[in-house]
Amino acid sequence: MRYAKAIFCVLLIMAVGGCGVKPTVFLHPDYNFRFLERVAVVPFENLSTDQGAGARITQVIITELFSSRAFDIVEPGETSRVLESYSIIRTSALTKEQIISIGKQLNVQGLILGTVTESSSQRSGSSTSNTVTIMARMIETETGSTIWSASHSVNGRGFWSSIFGTDSKSQSEVTRKCVKRVIGTLID
Repeated sequence: MRYAKAIFCVLLIMAVGGCGVKPTVFLHPDYNFRFLERVAVVPFENLSTDQGAGARITQVIITELFSSRAFDIVEPGETSRVLESYSIIRTSALTKEQIISIGKQLNVQGLILGTVTESSSQRSGSSTSNTVTIMARMIETETGSTIWSASHSVNGRGFWSSIFGTDSKSQSEVTRKCVKRVIGTLID
C-alpha cells in the first residue's frame, strides 16, 4: 500500500507540474518595446518535410498577433507585395539595408520572421504524435538589429496519452500551442 501511494504521488506531481519545456528567449536589454506600434510578419521559411508548414505557421502567428491587439499588424498581402520587389528567395538572407528599406515602405517598427524546423507526425502503434518546432525573431527596422528571438518545440503527446496510449493533440492544436508560447514571450 505504501508503494502504491508513492507511485500515485509521483504520477500526480508529473501530471500537475507538467513535463513541458519553456521557450528559449532573447530580449534585447536596451530596447524599449513600448515604442513598437506597427509590425509586419514576413512569411516563415520551412525546413521541415511538411510542405505547408511555413504558410500555416505564418497564418497562425498573424492571427495570434491580431487577437492579442499588442500591435497594429500589416496585412499579409501588403507585406508580400513589398517583399516581391526584392526577389529574395530566403528571407533569412535579407540584408540590414533591405530590412531598413522594407520597414520604411511598410511604415513598421519591426519585422517578425522565422523558420519552421520541424512539423511532423509519427505513428506508434495505434496512436499518432505531432511535433512542431519554430524559431521566430523580430528585427527593429530603424537599425536592422534583432530585438527579440524565441524558439520552442511542442509535442502533442502528453503525459496521460503516453501512459494510456490514447491519441495525442492534432497538428493544428500543436501548431497553435507552439505559436502561443512563442508569441507569449513577446507580448506578455
